[in-house]
Amino acid sequence: MSRDPTVLRRIDETLDTLVETLDALDHDAFDVDSADGKVVLEFEDGPPLIVSRQGAANQIWLAEPAGGWHFDWDGQAWRCDKRGVELLETLEGLLSARTGDTIRLR
Repeated sequence: MSRDPTVLRRIDETLDTLVETLDALDHDAFDVDSADGKVVLEFEDGPPLIVSRQGAANQIWLAEPAGGWHFDWDGQAWRCDKRGVELLETLEGLLSARTGDTIRLR
């Protein structure tokens, strides 16, 4: 798969917006760290969630304790290539489960 500059730009914009949105939540249960195309959500009680840029594959990947997710741009949203669910919806569910609060990213 070749690198698509439009998709790569969208990946970077998505990750930047995600960091801004998570920082604005200012939630006590997790800290947000970002660098080099990676967003790491650190929790006091357990492993982190990691959202990362996968430029060679034109994807965004999400690593979480139960496994990994690969998201492709479908023209409207980042959608998991195996499960069909959207990235922000997936993160909302994972964060809500981990924090015990309803987390909204959209």
